[in-house]
Amino acid sequence: MADIKFSEAVANVLAEHGITHVFGIIGSANAHLFDSVCHHPGLTLVCLHHEQSCVMAAHGYYKQSGRMAAVLVTAGAGAVNALTGVVGSYADSVPVLVITGQEATKQFKANNLARMVGVLGVYTERIFESCTKRVTTCMSVEKAFSEILYALKLCTTPRYGPCIVDIPIDVQSGSIDLEVIEQLRAKASSTIIPVPGGLAEHELSSLTTAIKDAKEPLLWLGDGLRSVPPSKLQSLVSGLGIPYLTSWAATDLFDNIPSLYAGHAGVYGSRAGNLALQSCDLLLAIGTRLSVPQKGYVDSELARRAQIYVVDCDPVELEKLGPRFSSKFLADAPTVLEQLHKALSASPWLNEEWLQHIAQLRSTFPLVESCHKSDTWINSYPFLADLGQLAPSNTTFVTDVGTAFLTAGQVLEPNGGQRLIMSQGLGEMGYGLTGAIGAWFADNSRLIVCLNTDGGLMMNLQELHSVISNRIPLKLVIFNNDGYLMMRHTQTAIVDGRRSGTDPQSGLSIPNYEPLVKVFGFDYISLRSGDNLTEKTEKFLAADGAVVLEVFMDPDQLLVPKLSVSIAPDGSFVSPPLEDLSPPIPLDQLKKYLLAPVLPNSEAIARPSADA
Repeated sequence: MADIKFSEAVANVLAEHGITHVFGIIGSANAHLFDSVCHHPGLTLVCLHHEQSCVMAAHGYYKQSGRMAAVLVTAGAGAVNALTGVVGSYADSVPVLVITGQEATKQFKANNLARMVGVLGVYTERIFESCTKRVTTCMSVEKAFSEILYALKLCTTPRYGPCIVDIPIDVQSGSIDLEVIEQLRAKASSTIIPVPGGLAEHELSSLTTAIKDAKEPLLWLGDGLRSVPPSKLQSLVSGLGIPYLTSWAATDLFDNIPSLYAGHAGVYGSRAGNLALQSCDLLLAIGTRLSVPQKGYVDSELARRAQIYVVDCDPVELEKLGPRFSSKFLADAPTVLEQLHKALSASPWLNEEWLQHIAQLRSTFPLVESCHKSDTWINSYPFLADLGQLAPSNTTFVTDVGTAFLTAGQVLEPNGGQRLIMSQGLGEMGYGLTGAIGAWFADNSRLIVCLNTDGGLMMNLQELHSVISNRIPLKLVIFNNDGYLMMRHTQTAIVDGRRSGTDPQSGLSIPNYEPLVKVFGFDYISLRSGDNLTEKTEKFLAADGAVVLEVFMDPDQLLVPKLSVSIAPDGSFVSPPLEDLSPPIPLDQLKKYLLAPVLPNSEAIARPSADA
């Protein structure tokens, strides 16, 4: 049988497995792989300007399309630079195949304790083993090809996540027999990776009985349901007839069902969503990992009237949950939802009073509150609410962290095909721009709107050129809040408001973005208080090419509602439960809409009167 250059075999197998885009940066240790991928007719190589950008772009690519991208980086610093993106993908269950170049095999010694490998190499396995599903340094062409085949399968086996195949330069340049390739393919195709299925019959029976007996049940839907087509998922949830919350990651799973949708819940939840959560008598979390920002800090105070059921495909996520979460099922979220729909369709759950209560919560507590109104600054909350309404149905919003992340998560409710993409788990600064680039390569027919901040944009500023060089008609919002607004609020809370490294007066310098983005090739629009917001926003959205809309905010704007320490009338500090977000609502109103006893901490908080 004939031989083929190994790097060409890698390019072939990527294309054969449906990968069309590879993000990367060349180096001496991945030059063979780069050459083969670049000249493969079925692959598009996208060269960015930082390795973390490459992985973040692959993250955004998958979030937009549901298809996996690959990443090529070189040895040593190239691999290490990719770390932040890999951790973000691991946290968000995003499949990414990262192929790292490595020093030649002869540079490795058994049990070598040297700090470096060869000229510039590092021990990739040691660095990445805690933040990937699998990472392997391959010392032969057979091992490397086998690992790539396995990684392609493992990345997209629940729970999804990144894999790294580390390939020395002499392995890349070597040859592999075509017959060996076929043997390895056959072995890989017969390899079965066990995955959770649905609920056992007795588990399903117990859960359906509990739902039927509940008066105020609530679903909490997460991104673990992403594999279900939106129209089908909407039909399943609608058929159950049970009110539901969505995690931030699941905001855009399907168009909201107005009669059932309760909102978001958590530390930065909506008032309606948190009150619904704390009022329910049965809570079923499906495909969401119930992180601290969702469930709060005190488990005993979460949905305290309710029996809590959790469905997750990851045993580790179930094990981390304490005794408050006694009914836990290791199962596939989409399968369980279909099982419930089938089991309950003959006699759907119905309680009009609970449905009316959910509707009243949504109407009484709008997402944009009176505290978000300002006559002197543009406030991010009404601005993004309006932007969501003005943007067409084919819009994908991609956020960075900070103001953009929090505001979008709280007030954007994508509908009609709109999407909202974030890096939720790691929340790294610098994700927004690169995630938006990846989303555009995944589907360039969509309008990509990147929601960024003056601080976050600096973390991957170099990729502004990638937008221009690839002719991406990106719509880039920059919230200018004079630095790091979230951290200034943190400093107010924990160090008596002393500033350090969060604004120009305390050591953080942010550039003037207007001349900067124009140099890169962006058009520029500014939005300040007194401007015609609708007119400028529509002009921004309708621009032909890449354009920046810089939104000038109050440097001290509150990011609320949020769960935060409050002050009692006697001056003492009080930690309220999830239903009592800051700024607090009148106590009579809280008692009216919370279908549970008000806790002493809420009774102790200083708050406005009902007629204030």
